[in-house]
Amino acid sequence: MRLTVLLAVYNGADELPRTLDSLLCQEFTEFELLVVDDGSSDGSGDVARSFGDTRIRVIRQENQGLTRALNHGIQEARGELLARIDCGDMCHHERLARQVELLDSHPEFLMTGCRVRRVSSEGEPLGESEVITDPKQIYSGLLRINLFQHSSIMVRRAALLALGGYREFFRCSQDYDLFLRLSEIGQLTNLPQTLSDWVMNPESISFRRRPLQAAYADIARQCAQFRRKGGVDPVDAGSVSQPDCEDLSPAARRRAYSLEVARAALMGNRTRRARQELSELNKHGGLGYREFALLCYSLLPEPLRNVVRAYRVRRLVGVQ
Repeated sequence: MRLTVLLAVYNGADELPRTLDSLLCQEFTEFELLVVDDGSSDGSGDVARSFGDTRIRVIRQENQGLTRALNHGIQEARGELLARIDCGDMCHHERLARQVELLDSHPEFLMTGCRVRRVSSEGEPLGESEVITDPKQIYSGLLRINLFQHSSIMVRRAALLALGGYREFFRCSQDYDLFLRLSEIGQLTNLPQTLSDWVMNPESISFRRRPLQAAYADIARQCAQFRRKGGVDPVDAGSVSQPDCEDLSPAARRRAYSLEVARAALMGNRTRRARQELSELNKHGGLGYREFALLCYSLLPEPLRNVVRAYRVRRLVGVQ
């Protein structure tokens, strides 16, 4: 089997159809779609089976969380390559073909991502992420920020198995920890084309558990710094404790989502849309430092915004 597309789902029956639709009309057709149903109670597994496509294989486990569901999928996968997608997100029809083509023609790359379009929960296309394609810049930049959208990557399964998959210590930011470790055994890249949609949902883990994600991301960075200096990884050594952070309140979750929508709109030079979102934030609690900075940024002329954006990206990856 050439490729496995791995999708872990927990109670995602409403969002699952659009994700499956985007996969089943791919230009590249030689893949299995492995759906790991992590103990859903809403019939998510049945929704996947109802498509009646022989490429779909559903396996069910008791609810154990995303990290274990993904590791279960890695073990069950039949493909040499493994592509990820999250429930609710969508692939552009050429995504799999372009990523397979890249990995086939460049055996030195262990993994590739791509440029990602951000879409509101109402289905409104917003802006596209910046991407770094140079493996050296990715290696150094990953110590500062995650340079990949988890739902857009394709990776060599042998590399995943060599690392033991995702580390179960990481209940969140397990992807970031994996990317850091992958970057230390081989080269990673991104395709500059926009091939994937991240459909932002204020009720998703990305917003609901944002403080916990940030705490785990800090641990992943600290571990990478120890490894790269020749030290012992604190997680492997058992010398770091699990972080304990409360989920965002519904109001805070909504603010975080609105801020992300404003950022995404500015990525697409949709300044009016961004200001609308920031105006709503101002009516409901005022503007903090980040929100005010975004508002000022939105008032700059487009050429200057582009200069600021390019400078910020270079700073993030450590390029002077």
